[in-house]
Amino acid sequence: MKTISSKEAQNAFGSFLDTAQREPVMVTRRNRPVGVMLSMENLPAIFALVDTMRETIKSGVQSGLVDSKAGRGEELTDTYIDNIKLELRTRINHK
Repeated sequence: MKTISSKEAQNAFGSFLDTAQREPVMVTRRNRPVGVMLSMENLPAIFALVDTMRETIKSGVQSGLVDSKAGRGEELTDTYIDNIKLELRTRINHK
């Protein structure tokens, strides 16, 4: 992802828009990220991802409620959370 300052975006707006059509552009102000410009072509994929995430979360909550009502569950201890993090890191590293 290309990064430009807000001043650069302001001074060369046409070039900024052209670049955003090819790749996401992060805009910074005082060296801190303040926004991202994307091509409109990216929008449907972003909305689809949001919908998928919403359904995944909804399904997970429903499953958790069923497990809770059935007496199945885990206490959220530091050890339990550390084990989940380790499992996720392992999965990520093997992809």
